[in-house]
Amino acid sequence: MIASAIPPHDTGLASQSAFQPGRCGVVAGAVLRAARTSARMTEACLAAAIGLAEETVRAWEDGTHSLADLPAPQLEHLKSVLTDAGAEPAIVADLDTAAWCDLVILAAASSDDCTHLLADPITCEKAFGDLLTWALTGPVPARYRRYASTEPLIADPGLAEQITAVLGSIRPDLLPRRA
Repeated sequence: MIASAIPPHDTGLASQSAFQPGRCGVVAGAVLRAARTSARMTEACLAAAIGLAEETVRAWEDGTHSLADLPAPQLEHLKSVLTDAGAEPAIVADLDTAAWCDLVILAAASSDDCTHLLADPITCEKAFGDLLTWALTGPVPARYRRYASTEPLIADPGLAEQITAVLGSIRPDLLPRRA
């Protein structure tokens, strides 16, 4: 079982989502929340700007719906709206990487073969490793510290260990080094 760290409607700067069954987009959700809050936008304001319901934005941010399911033109529009609103560019740029991270985490959590996902060049980017580490163990990348608390995005240690084991058997270079 995967436990939630916050209520799904909390929009405070320090809040973030936790991986749960049915919450397949926690990394991209945390990145989206950080981008939105860096632009000083409310969920309602972002929803209006992209022409969708506030509940849709909330579902993305709490991980209920994955940004990885969003068609590329809509994701580009979302990023454009955030950028135009003044969101931190480095955080907006992480949305694609975060969505891929969610796909990898979901596959590993489901014990699916994620070898093909881990072969994508995006997994070699520093941002991917930073976001994966944040999801599994909690160190928040520096660019997110103003917008997120320090807990791992995946609140269930057993699940984090399972994902770590699966990923470690395929790409140990992606995993955070233990002190």
